[in-house]
Amino acid sequence: MKRMRVAVWGLGRHAINRILPVVSAASGLELFGVCSRNPGSVSACSEKWKCKGWTEASSMLLDPDVDIVYVATPSNLHAEHGKRVLDARKHFWCEKPLTCELRHTLDLLALSRTYGLSIGEGFMYLRHPQFHQLAKYVTDGRLGSIKSIGCRFGIPPLEHPGFRSDANLGGGALFDVGCYPISALLALFPEEHPELRHANVVRRNGSTVDTDGLAVFALSNGAVAILEWGINCAYRNEIDIWGEEGSVFSNKIFSKPADHVPEFRLRDSRGVESIEYGDANDHFSSMLQCFRGMIDDLASAEMERRRICRRAELLDRIWSVSRDRP
Repeated sequence: MKRMRVAVWGLGRHAINRILPVVSAASGLELFGVCSRNPGSVSACSEKWKCKGWTEASSMLLDPDVDIVYVATPSNLHAEHGKRVLDARKHFWCEKPLTCELRHTLDLLALSRTYGLSIGEGFMYLRHPQFHQLAKYVTDGRLGSIKSIGCRFGIPPLEHPGFRSDANLGGGALFDVGCYPISALLALFPEEHPELRHANVVRRNGSTVDTDGLAVFALSNGAVAILEWGINCAYRNEIDIWGEEGSVFSNKIFSKPADHVPEFRLRDSRGVESIEYGDANDHFSSMLQCFRGMIDDLASAEMERRRICRRAELLDRIWSVSRDRP
């Protein structure tokens, strides 16, 4: 596998603590450089990781040795930055959400097809063995016909919320944590077209960004999915699936440390409980390996585009319905 050179654009805490280490260690990838308007961050990171540093994005994008740009800038900048990356003929990998508007996402997907470049959205948990095992409980018939799905992701106040508290930069609960339960529903039931029955996105306590939300979907077999999310609340990070023959609950589904051993609490049709365990994994590393594979596999690259499109359409539906509410 050819080694591809990656530049990371945006040096917030998440990029420094999670993205740079896994890019540096990933097979088939090389951390070639970092880019930020903050010269101190660029200097510190380029020295630590022995890579190039740019304080001007145009210089990074003009560098012929850069193959891939991983965008970790604030959400509302992803559309502009993604277009610049693709127009520079670089593969575009990005923190979630890809953009904050459906039309911008569709434009970037079309551009990536035109240029024959990969595009990846950073839902790392979808690449974790925990999620694969959870999906297998659904598909192998062990739970029987599914009756309901409950997904919850909520986080307490952050000491340094950064752009997440700024509406102009794409902050708010829906794009920060709400997109996780939405993406989970689509990944667990890839052949479904969930029908939105109710959605509400809420601002509380004078917040300038949305703080929590709820969406209810119906599936074709009559199953109901209830998705809840929030910021500045007690921590929840879980999926609960109830079927006619059994149920399964798993915690720390969306976010977890690399050494976390997943646990699955199963109940049979009589309510007898058993516990099964999964494998620990660094899901950021697994995600990057999947993204790297898309460069050499056009079918995989197109599947990722379709997944991105479905997620963006559902996010747009929820946001539009709630925003139009009197």
